[in-house]
Amino acid sequence: MAFEFVALQASEQQNLIRFLVTTFRADPSLVSFRPEVVNWKYFSRHPEWTSPRSYAAKENGQIVAHGGIWPVDLNTLQGRIKAIHLIDWAATRSAVGAGVYLLRKLASLNHVLLTIGGSPDTRSLLPKLGYKSCGELKQYARVIRPWSHFRTSPARDWKARAKFIRNSLEALKGIPPAPRAWHASRLAHFDETHAAILENSGEIKSAARSAAGWNHLLGCPAAAFSAFLITRGHEPCGYFVFSKIGKQVRIVDLRVRGDRDSWRAAAILAARTAASDPEVCEIVAASSVGPVQDAWRQSGFAQRRVDPIFCFDAQKILTPDSSLDLNLADGDQCFLHDPESPYVS
Repeated sequence: MAFEFVALQASEQQNLIRFLVTTFRADPSLVSFRPEVVNWKYFSRHPEWTSPRSYAAKENGQIVAHGGIWPVDLNTLQGRIKAIHLIDWAATRSAVGAGVYLLRKLASLNHVLLTIGGSPDTRSLLPKLGYKSCGELKQYARVIRPWSHFRTSPARDWKARAKFIRNSLEALKGIPPAPRAWHASRLAHFDETHAAILENSGEIKSAARSAAGWNHLLGCPAAAFSAFLITRGHEPCGYFVFSKIGKQVRIVDLRVRGDRDSWRAAAILAARTAASDPEVCEIVAASSVGPVQDAWRQSGFAQRRVDPIFCFDAQKILTPDSSLDLNLADGDQCFLHDPESPYVS
């Protein structure tokens, strides 16, 4: 029987959760599969995406493959375009070809498809389907309270003890001081007064930001999100956004106007703000572009993970050598959490 390509409805949410948990062989208690999180990801109103965000291939009325949409607006030479980061892409092994069928159907819906990371099977399959490499998302981390980090890590083997020693030595260096004129203040939400800082990163191939999009993410039930305004003197010049999960803070986005020194100052300010929470023992950040990666390294962060970025661009909107400017805000990595592996370091 041929597959049926459908947009899933909110009434099918429980069926979707059961499918994902079974296909990923996952613990159903993980945050990604909680009903309120799945509803927020796929069925609640999104201010920048009015089309469905959950698609499936069905066979005999049953879900056999799924692909979720995480909207990402990209600045390009042709102006701003809507791309999608494909998340929760899964298919049952018994329905041969269902995952590829779904992927091709989704590709016909939009200009650009993005995938970050993925399983070894996914990474080997995507180039065969026409996906091209568009850079790497590098994750950086630093442990600021090594004993708390060690005590709350599930592992107790020799590797965990070695990491504790390494993290303790790195923590002794401390976070560099932020320049005296630089300050961060908590934002309850974004509004039209923040348009200048949201639009300050208009570089080609960067992910565009908006107040409405940020306020949607700040309401995500999967983690405690918070936003901060950066000021230099009395002038707003950027912002950063956190997600806090347990004792880890992820700096999911950082934007600032200025040169490389400004990026380093902003990274230090974000790190010091995260470290001021006495519950936090690890800080994580990520970027796919050199100047921001340099800023994290110069702030005492160590590279802990690299995920390839793939894009499907049938209309060739992006240039062949495109490297996209993305970070943790451009996918569900901003809140994915496994209690059995709660830290990056």
